[in-house]
Amino acid sequence: MRPSLRVLVLAVCSAALAACGTDPEPKPEPPGGPSQEQTDPCAPNGHIHREPTGDWCHCDRGYMASEEGLSCIPDPNYDPDAGFSFGDNGEHACWHVTNGPFATVTASVERQPRVDAFHTYYTVKLRPENGQYVGTFSFKGYATGNFVAYLSDASVPLSLHEGALLVPQVATSPVPADICTGLVHMVGYQLTDQVQYTVTLGPTPLPELGLVIEHL
Repeated sequence: MRPSLRVLVLAVCSAALAACGTDPEPKPEPPGGPSQEQTDPCAPNGHIHREPTGDWCHCDRGYMASEEGLSCIPDPNYDPDAGFSFGDNGEHACWHVTNGPFATVTASVERQPRVDAFHTYYTVKLRPENGQYVGTFSFKGYATGNFVAYLSDASVPLSLHEGALLVPQVATSPVPADICTGLVHMVGYQLTDQVQYTVTLGPTPLPELGLVIEHL
């Protein structure tokens, strides 16, 4: 075949292939197959904590972590009618009002001071905001069970969060007046070991107050 004719044939073949089209080769899948959205194996009755020492389930009230794997199962010992006990009604916490140990923490927008030293009476100094006073603080219980926050003023709003989750108050009660006057209000929580909580106080017209948090 003459060279000019060969070039013409190749051009015709190329045009025909372009007109008909060819299926492009599929792109290889990334290692591990298609990516999937990671789900929480502890849901819907809890949520997972991923830590360097290992993942674990923080289960809701009435549920417990399964021994077989990452899941929350009903707690057979949970009694929703058992109520919450305030123990000695603040007698031990009131002892610390007089005898210490004592600590002072000051709220800041840059950091969250810790208020998780057991058996400690804290003088909590709040920061001004919008004409009132507020403060956020860090608390880690280092135990699982019933906790009580004792406040020197019952009017100061108190809330606990685990991340964005609001931790429900289980019970509230006044401290009996015949026990002490330095602490007047008790707020009960059920908290979990290894969990970092945020304590929020205020807004309130008070610039400072007394606080004791105890594990019963």
